[in-house]
Amino acid sequence: MTKITVEISPLAYAKIIDWTATNTEREIGGYLIGKIMKEKLLITEAVFAVAESNPTFVSFDNMMQFKILERLEERGKGEVILGWYHTHPGMSVFMSGTDIATQQIYQALLPEAVAMVNDGNAFAKSRDQKDYKAKFFRVGFDGKSFEVPFKIMTNPNEIIDLLTSHVQDHESAEKIAENTAMRMALSVNQSLETLANKTLLTKKEFVEADKVHKKSLAKTRSDLESLSSALEEMNKTVINKDDFNKFRMRWMKEFRLQRIILFISLGVSLVSLILVIVVLILSAI
Repeated sequence: MTKITVEISPLAYAKIIDWTATNTEREIGGYLIGKIMKEKLLITEAVFAVAESNPTFVSFDNMMQFKILERLEERGKGEVILGWYHTHPGMSVFMSGTDIATQQIYQALLPEAVAMVNDGNAFAKSRDQKDYKAKFFRVGFDGKSFEVPFKIMTNPNEIIDLLTSHVQDHESAEKIAENTAMRMALSVNQSLETLANKTLLTKKEFVEADKVHKKSLAKTRSDLESLSSALEEMNKTVINKDDFNKFRMRWMKEFRLQRIILFISLGVSLVSLILVIVVLILSAI
């Protein structure tokens, strides 16, 4: 069997690390995209392609594979699906019997195909790169898996070219919407599974919960009745706005009348004073 080495772009590797470290309770996976260069596989891209998963199982979206193949053909850069990746959350990196069978299918389609196994649970806690576990595997003629050496791309020119290509090919609104929809669908599916696995209430628990609920309703009803009585008493002792306006108008009318009477009284007093002064003056003459 031909000896193969793997080189993976920092972008593809970083995406796999991020997906792995943010899904520590269930397996995830997808496809590895790149080029075959003699005895070296150059992985330029990783695609998230989970259809269903749990802590020990993951299945891929087959339609995603067809879409990837169509996209690669449209790009015309000689890229192919080089293999697949998946995770073993908290269980270290190895090839299970199912993984070996799956990898044999990939190698039947592409003899150079590889499988990448990841475990990022320790890294998710420490955020220390040395705690991230990742290995590449192939399956030999004896039906046993063996490790394939790999390294991360370091050529700056190649990295810049890949980043430029990534921005051009993956930032369209259509592709962003497609990836978002796939993530949302997976999240909803996981939530439904969580709800389905919850234990149903027993009859006793339901009766107890019903008692608490009825007691709460009775207390609320009592509080509302007390509040209603308090409002009725308040209405008896508090003047409402209409009554206050009527009282105000009546008071202003009485005030005006009293002011008129006061002015008349003052006028009469002033006239009387003037008359007294005139009489005194005439008497003196």
